Amino acid sequence: MKRTTLVRAAAMFVSLFIVSFLVVNGSRAAFFDTTDNTGNTWSAGTVSIVDDDTGSAMFTAADMKPGDTVESCIAVTYTGSLTPADVKLYGTAAGSGLADYLNLDVEIGTGGSFGNCTGFTATSSLFSGTLSGFASAHTDFATGLGSWSPAATPETMTYHFVVTLQDNNAAQGLNASATFTWEAQNQ
Repeated sequence: MKRTTLVRAAAMFVSLFIVSFLVVNGSRAAFFDTTDNTGNTWSAGTVSIVDDDTGSAMFTAADMKPGDTVESCIAVTYTGSLTPADVKLYGTAAGSGLADYLNLDVEIGTGGSFGNCTGFTATSSLFSGTLSGFASAHTDFATGLGSWSPAATPETMTYHFVVTLQDNNAAQGLNASATFTWEAQNQ
């Protein structure tokens, strides 16, 4: 009798398990629906700045004498997609010491183009001092001269550089070179 009871109990347990399995699986059958949001994309904007120098130096002045002045213009264009942006000017100077005796004036405005300042109209003065003073004070974006903040693209500003050799006999025989850098960063 014990054995029959045990078999019946086991059969009942197995039956209960099968019925429970069928009920659970059967109750999962229902209507359903989904919705999707497809086509999501991302892209990074750009910060881009160019000038019109076509790879040429603004200045190549040899055998300057005291009081000699040379000038040049260069147009810088912001073409990035991120606006507004900040554009700053900084640079470096090297050589045997002439940068201490070269007066540098930098203006920003409109009109003119690389090597041709005809039609240039200044809107503000950016710097007045020596080339060495410019290079030592304005070494990167953080210390650069705040030129302008393009609010559209493309946007162009012209820079007018005037360099004058001081009347100082200590400048005799010295030389200087410089690099002027414009950097744009989005705000």
